[in-house]
Amino acid sequence: MSTVNERFEQVKQSLGWLESPAVKEPKLVLPVRVDGRMAYISGNVAFSAGELKYKGRIGADVSIEEGKLSAAYSVLNCLMALEREVGLERVEQIVKVTGYLSCTEEVTAHPEIMNAGSQVLVDVFGDAGKHARAALGIHTLPLGASTEVEIVVALKA
Repeated sequence: MSTVNERFEQVKQSLGWLESPAVKEPKLVLPVRVDGRMAYISGNVAFSAGELKYKGRIGADVSIEEGKLSAAYSVLNCLMALEREVGLERVEQIVKVTGYLSCTEEVTAHPEIMNAGSQVLVDVFGDAGKHARAALGIHTLPLGASTEVEIVVALKA
């Protein structure tokens, strides 16, 4: 049976995602805030190898399929932040995922697009990756990103 970290590596490779250097956040914002057994992961966009991928609005500049990859990459960046701060092996349960999708008014496939990110969590954590979720369509995101994801995690005692 593979470990969480081994499954994380497998998912990264299967999606062609490459780790980016850790972002130096201003002291106002933390990549992960731990409060007791809860970890709150700040919003992450679809960086891979230090480059923002899938820039633009889904339905105009970015296809639905590219939006799915963007959501998956955003989740992978959340997990990388969590790995750096506390370690993925400490995850007891993914509690809540919020996905923000920059899209045109015609796009209504928010759940389908965010399912790609949710699938990453189930692939890495199994049943502990199943979570509550919101998928919201909005006009713009930071840096022109097509997706941004934030995650709430329960940690093992």
